[in-house]
Amino acid sequence: MALLRSLTIIASIVAMSGGCRHDDEARAAELRDVRAKREKLLQSRLVTADSSSRPVPLARWIMPNELREISGLALLANGRVLAHDDEVGRIYEIDPKTGVIERRFALSGSPRGDFEGITVAGDDIYLLQSDDWLFKFQIAPDGDEAPYERFNTQLGKECEFEGVAYEPDSSQLVLPCKKVHKNKSLKHDIVIYKVMLPLSKPLRTTVMTIPVDDVLDANHWKEISPSDIAIDPVTRNYVLVAAREKALVIVSPDGQLLKAEALPTGHEQAEGVAVTPDGILIISDEATRTPAAITLYRWRR
Repeated sequence: MALLRSLTIIASIVAMSGGCRHDDEARAAELRDVRAKREKLLQSRLVTADSSSRPVPLARWIMPNELREISGLALLANGRVLAHDDEVGRIYEIDPKTGVIERRFALSGSPRGDFEGITVAGDDIYLLQSDDWLFKFQIAPDGDEAPYERFNTQLGKECEFEGVAYEPDSSQLVLPCKKVHKNKSLKHDIVIYKVMLPLSKPLRTTVMTIPVDDVLDANHWKEISPSDIAIDPVTRNYVLVAAREKALVIVSPDGQLLKAEALPTGHEQAEGVAVTPDGILIISDEATRTPAAITLYRWRR
């Protein structure tokens, strides 16, 4: 199917530079043609999806090898998403509707670490490590480096974290706990930490817990281990994915469990999630038996 062609081809077109003017113009024209065809086909699939009762992928974009360990996703105001590598502070701006990588940049010095989540708060971007650290920076030009500030949240003793989202209504970062370290009695709850912006010393934090025992029994899950979180820009609900359980969970801002269900088939390692204002759910999977990919679905509010 034309819409499911490998993104590697498109990424290489974007990356090519330094050739003769005629070749550059030809590549630019080819890329415009690819974009236009994919956007048209996506729109036609959206119409079909609206009449379908089951979640069928609108598109599945295969990631290049440099993003084989794609992790969190964050939606930009221009409709594109930011994605990042798991081990190095490199950021990618992707057009989710065409699968084209529009920009690549790195944090200054390309710091290494277990990078697990990313979110956008106004002009600032926050990149999360799984233990204590948040990196704050702003978007940089293609191929450039972004200076950053680093903050020790000192929350690593409480939880292992793999996702972060910005909640504009409260000016807080929302961090779901993947694994509880300290309070083992909360193992079968969803635990969400909220950190007030601007970041300060000490951090201003609150904690919300959502009991999910009934959901665990119904779905034969031992627990729910969120691997990323997004905030629906229309409903403001929290949308979580859990790679281990292959789960999709929706929670209200006041802590009510609204839905918990299995992800559609084909998600072997769901590490990122985003929701667009116009009703598209985006899920990223790192490479396992299949290549890393970004998959789009119609989001039903």
